[in-house]
Amino acid sequence: MKHHPLNAQFNYSLLKATVATPELNISVEIKYLVIPKPLIEDDLYFYIMFIIQGIICQVITFFGILSNIVNCIVFIKQGFSDTINVSLFALAISDLCSLLSIMWTNFCFSPVVRDSGILSAEMHIISGTWPHVAFSKITGWITAFISLERCVCVIRPLKVKTIFTRKRHITAMVVIFVVTMAPSSLGYVTTGLGWTFFPEKNKTLIGPIHYLDEVSRMYTDFISYAICGVFMPLSCFVSVVVLTTILVVQLNKKAAWRKSVSSGTTQNRANINDDGMVTSKETRIAKMVVFMSTIFIVSFFPAALIFFTGIVEPTFNYDRLNRNLVFVTLSISFTAEVINSSVNTFVYVRMSTKYRETFMKLFKITNIHCIHSNS
Repeated sequence: MKHHPLNAQFNYSLLKATVATPELNISVEIKYLVIPKPLIEDDLYFYIMFIIQGIICQVITFFGILSNIVNCIVFIKQGFSDTINVSLFALAISDLCSLLSIMWTNFCFSPVVRDSGILSAEMHIISGTWPHVAFSKITGWITAFISLERCVCVIRPLKVKTIFTRKRHITAMVVIFVVTMAPSSLGYVTTGLGWTFFPEKNKTLIGPIHYLDEVSRMYTDFISYAICGVFMPLSCFVSVVVLTTILVVQLNKKAAWRKSVSSGTTQNRANINDDGMVTSKETRIAKMVVFMSTIFIVSFFPAALIFFTGIVEPTFNYDRLNRNLVFVTLSISFTAEVINSSVNTFVYVRMSTKYRETFMKLFKITNIHCIHSNS
C-alpha cells in the first residue's frame, strides 16, 4: 500500500437535491459534493501518534537498540563455531536496523518536527517506516530459518550438522537480506522525498514526491505491493507458525520418550546422541527458539490482522479516507514489533547458559545467584 497525503480530499459522494418553485412552475435539480470526515481528525491523530510512537514506542526502541548492540558483542565474543550463533547474530543485526529505522519514524511524530516548518509528518513513511517494515520481514525470515534448523535438529539430530553447516548458515543469512531488500526497494523507484505543497496546511514542506507518471506508478506499486505487502509477510508469518508448531510437537514426543525410558538403563537415561536423540543442550536451544518464535507470532499478529482488515474494508487503506486510523493501528503493530526486537536479550539470559556466562563476564557480574540457571 502506498500513501498520498492529498487523496483523502477527493473521497466524496455526489448527492442530488430538487428545489421546486411553485410560483414559476419550475423545478431545479442541484448537485453538490459532500466531503465525509475521517474517523480520526488530523489534530487528534497527531496527539495519539505522539503518545504511542513518540513516547511509548520510542522508549522501548531506545532500550532495544542497546540490547541488540549487547547481543552483537556477546555473539562476536563467543565466536561462530556454533552455527546457531551465525543466525542469532544476523537476527540481532536485523533487529538493530529495524529499531534504528523506527526510531526516526517515532521522532517524526514529535512536536519538534510538526512545528519545524520544514518537515512534513508524512516523510516518515519513506525515510523510516518502509525500511523498518523491510527489516521486520528479514527478522521474520531469520526466525523461520532458525525454527527450520531446530526442527531438523530434533527430527534428524545425526544429520543436522552436515545439512546446516556454518558456510550454509552464512549464505542463508546473506540471501535473506538480499532477497528481502531487493523488492522492498521498488517503492523508491516511484517515490522519494522533496519539497511538496500541502494545500490543507498552505505550506511547502519536505514530503513524498513522485518520479513516474500515474500509470507507471500503478504498475510498479502493484508489483511491489504484491511481493512485499502480500506474499513475503504472509508466507513468512505462516512459515514461522507452521515450523514452531512442528518443533513443539517434536519436543513433546521427545519428552514423552525420555519419560518412558526414565526407569530404564543408565545409557538410555543419558540421552546419548548415538541413539539418534538430541542432547540436553540441543533441547534447551530448541525450547529457546520456540519461545522466541512464539514472541514473534504474538508480536506480528496485529500486522496480519491489519492486512486482512484492509482486504475486507477498502477504506482501511493508506490512500483512503481513514488513513489516520490505519496509521494509528499500525503504530500499535509497530510497538509490538519493537517489543519483539527488544526482548531477545532476556530470552538468551534466561534460557542460554553460554550466553549468560558471556553476558556476565562482559558486564563483570559476579552475583550469579540472582539469575536462575537452567544448566
